[in-house]
Amino acid sequence: MEGKQLLVFTCLVSCLFAINVYDLENIHVENEDGTTQIFEVKRLEPMSGEACAICSQNTVNSSPRLAPIRSNVFIAVGEVATECEENSAKLPVGLCSNAKDQGHCTRDGVSCEHSPEDLAEDLLASEQVPMQTKNNDIDSKLALGFVSINVGNLDDAMQIFNNILVYHPDSVGAYYGRGIVYQRMGIQEIANAAKSVREFTEAIMKDENHHEIYERRAESYIALQHFNDALKDLNIAAKSSSSKRLFFIRGIVHLLLENFVEAEEDFRRNLDTDNSLYVGSYFHLGLALYYQGKVRNAIEVFKDVLKLKPDHVEASTSLGQAFREIGNLKPAWKRFNQSVHMNPNHAQTWQLWGSMLYTQGEHRGARLHFDKCLDINPSNINCQYMKSLTYITMGKYYQGLKSSMKVMINNTPAIKASPEFIKAHYLREYARFLHSKLDTPLVDLDIDSFHPEFKDRWTKQLPFHFKKTYKEQPGLQPEINDVSYVSIMDYGRELQGLICKAHRVGFSMQVAADGYLPSRRHNFAMGLASMHIAQLLDKRWREIRLNKQIDRSLDWREVFNIAIQYRRLVDPEQPIFWVDKMPDYSTEEGYHTEINFIKGDVQNIKVMQYYDLVFKLAKTMLEHYAGEEAVFYHDLRQDVERAKTCDDLLMIARKRNINENGFMVSTQVPSSRSDERLDGSMVVLSRDNSNKMTFAISIVNNKARTQLYHAEIDAVFNQIQEEIKRIGIGKALNTDSVMDKILTMMYYIYNLMPLTKGNSAVIYSVAVGIIMSVNKFVFGKIPSGKLLEMEAILSGAPDAFILVTKNWMNVRGADVPITIHPKIWDVLPTVRNVVEVLNVNTDLCVMPANP
Repeated sequence: MEGKQLLVFTCLVSCLFAINVYDLENIHVENEDGTTQIFEVKRLEPMSGEACAICSQNTVNSSPRLAPIRSNVFIAVGEVATECEENSAKLPVGLCSNAKDQGHCTRDGVSCEHSPEDLAEDLLASEQVPMQTKNNDIDSKLALGFVSINVGNLDDAMQIFNNILVYHPDSVGAYYGRGIVYQRMGIQEIANAAKSVREFTEAIMKDENHHEIYERRAESYIALQHFNDALKDLNIAAKSSSSKRLFFIRGIVHLLLENFVEAEEDFRRNLDTDNSLYVGSYFHLGLALYYQGKVRNAIEVFKDVLKLKPDHVEASTSLGQAFREIGNLKPAWKRFNQSVHMNPNHAQTWQLWGSMLYTQGEHRGARLHFDKCLDINPSNINCQYMKSLTYITMGKYYQGLKSSMKVMINNTPAIKASPEFIKAHYLREYARFLHSKLDTPLVDLDIDSFHPEFKDRWTKQLPFHFKKTYKEQPGLQPEINDVSYVSIMDYGRELQGLICKAHRVGFSMQVAADGYLPSRRHNFAMGLASMHIAQLLDKRWREIRLNKQIDRSLDWREVFNIAIQYRRLVDPEQPIFWVDKMPDYSTEEGYHTEINFIKGDVQNIKVMQYYDLVFKLAKTMLEHYAGEEAVFYHDLRQDVERAKTCDDLLMIARKRNINENGFMVSTQVPSSRSDERLDGSMVVLSRDNSNKMTFAISIVNNKARTQLYHAEIDAVFNQIQEEIKRIGIGKALNTDSVMDKILTMMYYIYNLMPLTKGNSAVIYSVAVGIIMSVNKFVFGKIPSGKLLEMEAILSGAPDAFILVTKNWMNVRGADVPITIHPKIWDVLPTVRNVVEVLNVNTDLCVMPANP
């Protein structure tokens, strides 16, 4: 790599207002494999801005949220006295609801041979009356009230506490008791929960030194879904109580608030095998790790929980989902299967299993699983939405829209705020559009012409409300039939051969990295896209060689549009648009695409293999920054060397008098046409006002940036055409020049990120199609753990990207030329035909050793 400028970094430090420009030396970063990359630090530009420079932006392509896996934990109302949670056997019988008077008292649910008055006397004599006052009259009544609660006489208890407050309006215990009565009347009722909060608040206003009151009020806040208020109370209680139950409940609240690191800490406090909450805490520790993106750690925890409790269906299902997240299909399938044998009516297992099948491209099986989920729980919004999506993806629009309407007409507040409720509206519109275009050619399917605000809000997953008038798509037209199911055996031999060829081509494109599940339908679609492009270009190359008159030049975007159309049909819920046709593109801020490494407490498992390299770059830039007011201190180098976390980097930034809330490191991409440099991506490290961390790569596309990249891509694509025209199809890839130009084009398009979604698959399928158009084939698979977009973004220059990529692609001559297959546009002329063939089970194709 000597002599090549791999990356040019610009450090943009937010919250400063200096305008000075500083030159710095080259920076060498040593990789784990011993190689060294050289990064030229051209200049540093401090800039003004918010504490979190990108927090206000609605970004896309950010870190994917892991599929939710939940437990059926029910937080029961706590005991009157927290001592009962540890060892009620040694306490007076009337103090605890679960205690029995051995040998003297037998209970038949709520009655006892001893009267409540007798139990109250024993409790008073033990001097363990909750909130006792040392006033014998008040304490005896409090004791009777609490005993009445524990034996189930709630009306009597309420009357006792009311009488106390008539004569002693400052009685903390009476307000506390009334709050517990309302809880025992049924905390699931909003009115009871709200009344209990009012009573506990009165008690706290009288005396704020009783942790039990805060714990009980937190339970009521949880029932009301006021989780932040619950957390505040639990934090106060934790200052004077080390109750295992308190830490467990606080861990649950942290999970609900997505404070996954704090949740992990609380559940770890409870990992005492003598603790009755041990298994529950251990399982929820697994959930906390899962949601942080530490999926492999979560897998080991779920395995341990199943050793302790083999019939723990939530742990079994969670283990299956964790395997699914890392793309390990066989154990995922096995675990889901075991879960439904444990409990055939466990709706979430059917839901997650169905979602996995959908992602795999097994849509008919997925729909059956969603039906089973809805049989068990008709109100399961996720299963209802996924059933709709599955039908629409298969071309069954009437049934799909019927299911989506069941999501959209639900007026439950929790449902209306759900992602499924929002997505259902956009899915309905897109499905109506697709249905109306079923009998048109695939290349004429133009969704980029959709209403700009519709595209913007769909991409950002914003509610279906518009500032300007939006005209909905017309309803389904009865004269247009849905897509029919066709078996591969229903096609002729030539089309079967084309299908199986596309299956093999797509199979070689599968990404083998955590977070990527093998998808038959996705791979098959992109294989078809490559075949379509190859046949189109093969036709063009032959016309050029025969000196036929061609009415116009071929634009690279025309070629890409073919792949985009196939990618859109794979999964209709994903909004795939050209970025330069989005509303944000025309603004000064531009269109933001963000690839998160860390967002809050969550790691993005898809890109964490690149974390160390990007972290090293950020460390090195932070060490060398020499902007106005920045200071160099004695132990700076040692601090940088010891830095292991993003918090460590922000600490260094604070000590250097740089903005402690974050900084940005901008890359520049060398031009292939001149000595100019193009804006690359930005490595962003920031902390928002909620103290949540973001460590990400951000790409901002505006008119100026896009025009420069388009000029690069236009030039390279024209060079490819000219080179093939000069040397012919047969010799095109016998030399390195054409292959290098194809990979150079890939490099610039990956750095541009021209699509709202699906960039990686579309770009690679186009490259494979161009290679196939000259009778060559990519025999290699994408190396395990590698993502082509990240390789291009972090390689620094086309030469570096070419060097690595060409090696594993292993491009050689194809045994069977592309020309023997029928033209895709002839045998699959319409959108209907393409959707129909995408539903075919290509597993019937035999995978030969050579294509």
